Amino acid sequence: MITEIPTPAEFREAGLNQLYLAWQISIQAVLDYEQIEEAYGDYIDEGEKEQAAAQYWTKSQPALANAFGLIQQAMEMALKGRIAAISPLLLIARDPKDWPKGADSRPVPFSEFRTLDAADLVKVHNSFAAPPLDDNFRSFWDDVRRDRNRIMHSVSVKTFDPSLLVRTMMETIKSLFDDESWPNRLKAMEFDGRYAAYGLRDDSQNVVMNQIDVALRHLDPAEKRRYFGFDPNRRTYLCPKCYDHADTKWQDEWPRLAQLMDRKKDCSAIRCVICEDVFQVERRSCNHAGCQGNVLHNGLCLTCVGWQYDMRGYASGLEIPEDEGGTPYIIDYIRGNSSQSSTLSFKNNKDVREHARRSMLDDRFEDFEAVAIRLEGRMSPSLSYRRGRLIGTWYRTGDGLRWDSKTEPPPFGIDLTREAATI
Repeated sequence: MITEIPTPAEFREAGLNQLYLAWQISIQAVLDYEQIEEAYGDYIDEGEKEQAAAQYWTKSQPALANAFGLIQQAMEMALKGRIAAISPLLLIARDPKDWPKGADSRPVPFSEFRTLDAADLVKVHNSFAAPPLDDNFRSFWDDVRRDRNRIMHSVSVKTFDPSLLVRTMMETIKSLFDDESWPNRLKAMEFDGRYAAYGLRDDSQNVVMNQIDVALRHLDPAEKRRYFGFDPNRRTYLCPKCYDHADTKWQDEWPRLAQLMDRKKDCSAIRCVICEDVFQVERRSCNHAGCQGNVLHNGLCLTCVGWQYDMRGYASGLEIPEDEGGTPYIIDYIRGNSSQSSTLSFKNNKDVREHARRSMLDDRFEDFEAVAIRLEGRMSPSLSYRRGRLIGTWYRTGDGLRWDSKTEPPPFGIDLTREAATI
């Protein structure tokens, strides 16, 4: 009897893993190229730059060709998963006389049976599944399979570039993996990737934002609309939700992947292509010099990423100069994963705690979720930096502020369910 029969979900997961690997190879090749260009591009003339770029992409061909092969394998797994949803036995090829010896008298794993050739998958799928895959997909599948065979069974003369790979991956996703948006799927796979075992995925949101930005730059206008609902003729803005979930401590330049919902001058809603959420925005001019932006969300300019109200400039009157006996404290205001830090001096812990409390009650700063207070750090004799002792954190809650002297905000978001004394 046949054992270890794979499920449709297992086929699908295998396909997604292959597609994800192809995506990583392709996008990383672009990011590496852009990093090199930024670091060294100004030190060589235009002729040398063009020659270096050509050599870079020539030497990248083996990796890009492998990525293309992975896309074809991902498509094959997805098609097999759809057929297996009807019956996995439909995938077994050849007559029973060609099956593994003893299949009728002993347990034989499914993997020992020869399965359908890739060329027959669409025909078998359309013979049993509804709705059938259309002629456009059949043509797309044949082209991908043909190019993949050239890679695997011959010396391919085809040149693979990031645009071709991104376009092929996005068409594959739209045709075979469209039950969830690709950006959302990417976030889940990044967050649960191999680095997660070591707690090193604080930057998952950053990674996905930057990767989708790369993908959009390698699609033509019609493809941007088809795959992401992105209008290249409209202005773009930072998504406030994606920014809140990102690690803002190391990144200065941010992809702008949100757009106003319509072209009206007073439109007050934007939609993001990554999180797909719609946000209400305020239409007024940014107060930062040189910024022409007029789309704000909770005090943040979505054009220049500048706060309209800077917590670091807040004065309660409790501050005293350090040279007058004040103790320096680091005060860190948090909104999502973004923060504003300042160092001020106070007479004692009681005063800095009161200063932070007053600032959180100021109506201008009601969108900040917490403020953490630490003593200023010190350099050790070995010249390593030692963080100062935590004094505590004010957390904003539905009914006021909550003081917690033992914890500070976690890397992702603000947990307002913690037990702490309310003051």
